[in-house]
Amino acid sequence: MFYSREEIELTLNLYSIAKVHLNDLERKQLINGKSNATNFEKNCYHYYSYIINIVHTWINTLLPDEAEIIQKRIIDKNTFDFIAIQLGYANHSSVIRKYKNILNKLSLQEVQEC
Repeated sequence: MFYSREEIELTLNLYSIAKVHLNDLERKQLINGKSNATNFEKNCYHYYSYIINIVHTWINTLLPDEAEIIQKRIIDKNTFDFIAIQLGYANHSSVIRKYKNILNKLSLQEVQEC
């Protein structure tokens, strides 16, 4: 299955939220026991796990500088200007161009279905 740039960007933006919710679900399962989880909680667990796994798969296929841009933009929530300063790019336009190229690169990758 291939994803569009928009789907990739939305999935990347869901990553931080998915990590928080997955940690909450895991903590709840430790307290209450896994067998006491509702179907809704089990479905949420699978959904958030899938989001996290797919983002990890994408990041592992990127070059180190590309992964760093994704890390700083999506996970650390930095602006393109701030990323340009941190990584030594001439201006934010260079980072935006690189970011769009990363999304295009990811959109050309086939993702295996669960």
